[in-house]
Amino acid sequence: METLVNVASGLAWDPQIRGILAVLVGFVVLAGSVYLLLSTNVGARLGLLLAFAGLFGWLSILTFYWWMNPPGIGPAGDPPFWQVSEIHVTGGDEPPVLREAQLLPEPGARLTPEQVVAEAPELAAEVDDETTLSDIAALDPTLLPRSEFGGWAVTSTADAGEAQAAADVALVEQGVFETPTEYEHTDTFDYGGKTKVGEVCNADDAYVVYQLCRAWFRVTEPFKTHPPHYAVVELQAVIPQDTLPGQPPPSPIIDEDQPAIWVIMERQLATTRVLPFTYFLVSIAGFVIFAVLLHYRDKTLTRNLEQASETPAGV
Repeated sequence: METLVNVASGLAWDPQIRGILAVLVGFVVLAGSVYLLLSTNVGARLGLLLAFAGLFGWLSILTFYWWMNPPGIGPAGDPPFWQVSEIHVTGGDEPPVLREAQLLPEPGARLTPEQVVAEAPELAAEVDDETTLSDIAALDPTLLPRSEFGGWAVTSTADAGEAQAAADVALVEQGVFETPTEYEHTDTFDYGGKTKVGEVCNADDAYVVYQLCRAWFRVTEPFKTHPPHYAVVELQAVIPQDTLPGQPPPSPIIDEDQPAIWVIMERQLATTRVLPFTYFLVSIAGFVIFAVLLHYRDKTLTRNLEQASETPAGV
């Protein structure tokens, strides 16, 4: 008894226990009040079946919505992420292991930002000597066709943040660099993955045709397979510079004598909807079970009433 008292006195009213008690009290108050009303009208057994059927029916609707649109705070699986598969140093005799990465031309053997600006003089006012292909892709991606990069698409700087962050973690963890300040991201490339709506539907078509194309794309997209999706984050070491006291850090200067490094990654699919889908299966199974029990109870009651009406009085 003394041990039990000591354990009970050591329990703190922390958020974890508070959350458990809140759920239990809410279930007892909400579900219990419905069962109380039903039991006083149709009886305890039938009221219990009706209460559980209604509860699981409501949970089926709720979890179905979670399945279609996973909540930001609630039951959801892991989001998609980039998994680093290889770190390749360009300029050597060994090509990348990934076959698709072998199609991407290395620096010096592909289109340069200077060549793109020369062919599109209207960009001259918006670029400088440090402009990269990813910067140009943010301005006008049509200037960088996939055919110039072996089927790879240049990712704009606005869309490359997640891949670059994954590359930074891998470079430090594998000891290639000690800190992300020792190198500078240059370009990011993308290959494969699902087709985007802009690649299927032409915005220059008639408005009705364009909207019908978008609607059909959204209807058929969930039934398509997920082809492999790859990314290459290209970076290069910078020249070490001393930071003067009281001065902001100097702008990084890429060391042209150092080879470019490719961080090759593959996109891992999300499991965001797996957990809500599991909850939905459990909820719909519970609803079906109690609905079937109610159905057979109703059949049994109808059969018994028919037999009672056919039985002669006094027998």
